[in-house]
Amino acid sequence: MATVHARIGSLVLVPTFFLVACTSGGGSQPVHAASASPNRTTTTAAQQEKTLAGEARSALGPTTDDSMVASGLERVSDGLHTAPGLSAGTTYRLSVVCAGTGTAAIEFIPASAAAGKPVTCDGTPVWQRFTAKHAQRVDVDGDQGATGMIAWRIDHV
Repeated sequence: MATVHARIGSLVLVPTFFLVACTSGGGSQPVHAASASPNRTTTTAAQQEKTLAGEARSALGPTTDDSMVASGLERVSDGLHTAPGLSAGTTYRLSVVCAGTGTAAIEFIPASAAAGKPVTCDGTPVWQRFTAKHAQRVDVDGDQGATGMIAWRIDHV
């Protein structure tokens, strides 16, 4: 019977040792302190993204009639890549606002629809008229290091 109690005592001590060894951390900071900083950074980034999105939407302005065909809000890092099914031969106006830092570039595919145009990510609206071609595509890509939000809208002219 004494042998059984000695073995049970060993079984209790071994898991307790591993529990202490795994949770000691070796440092002076509590384990939860290491995860607090990334959460604050994520919250701050989300708040900044929301603020920039509001600035971009506001600078783009409201639509005053039924001329809007398509619109959206994108992260500069994701860019805008849309093929909205525009009618070939019809003239449209693309409005773009980039709020943040850096620059971006508008590109029409096929390029014969209109020339590309630079966009500064300072909240200033940029407009480009174009005549849609068959399977028209519009891209707005941020240049390297550009950050922020892009608000865009395509209207009938």
